[in-house]
Amino acid sequence: MIDDVAGAAFPFRIDPESGGVTWATGVDKIRQNVRLILGTRLGERPMLRQFGSRLHALVHEPNDAAMADILQRQAQEALLQWEPRIVALQTQIDQSGSELSLRITYTHTSEPESGELVVPLV
Repeated sequence: MIDDVAGAAFPFRIDPESGGVTWATGVDKIRQNVRLILGTRLGERPMLRQFGSRLHALVHEPNDAAMADILQRQAQEALLQWEPRIVALQTQIDQSGSELSLRITYTHTSEPESGELVVPLV
């Protein structure tokens, strides 16, 4: 159930009112997890070297259709491995000028709710 998902908010921060760690729950926590997975380079976390995605390795590749396909596939693979509570239904690369972003349409595995998230890549 989506409402049972809870954890420290990303980015990590302290709640000014309580002085404790800020928590995120439900759909917000899952969206934060997706951003964290796609924004983490493989090998970046010392205690969990396989966590993250390979998206950052493509930063100097030509901005063409082949790279867009690779980005989409690698994002889907990373989400399939590290966020089992969602299934990416569609991924799309949005290119506007020098901006590059990944649009992910997903559905939750435990409920019929779906969502969309745009993750900036450059």
